[in-house]
Amino acid sequence: MHASATEAGLARSLELLRPEGTVLELSWYGDRTVTLPLGEAFHSRRLTLRSSQVGTVSPARATTRTYADRLALALDLLADPALDALVTGESAFGELPDVLPRLASGGIPALCHRIRYDGADAGA
Repeated sequence: MHASATEAGLARSLELLRPEGTVLELSWYGDRTVTLPLGEAFHSRRLTLRSSQVGTVSPARATTRTYADRLALALDLLADPALDALVTGESAFGELPDVLPRLASGGIPALCHRIRYDGADAGA
């Protein structure tokens, strides 16, 4: 899965794939043109680049679960204790101006850093 919304990040995702691997592109590029190295190993390694539309569910999957079913499943997965193993830290939304540079520089080691929206942060 790629979500950096950068041309370099998407190209690197393709480089890192195993043969016959797939990159699921989660980024939104708007009206920007993105250039990719599709003439190098892309064909010989049979790589796949697949887009994701986050606004709607694909028509092929829309009939398998209702909105309520999808919401219930998402909430169940979020409540699974196994997810806690991935969360390595937490900060309040209001702390982000101080926390984000430290996360980006590695000053705060993090696999998944959760952002907490406290009542005081609601208007921020």
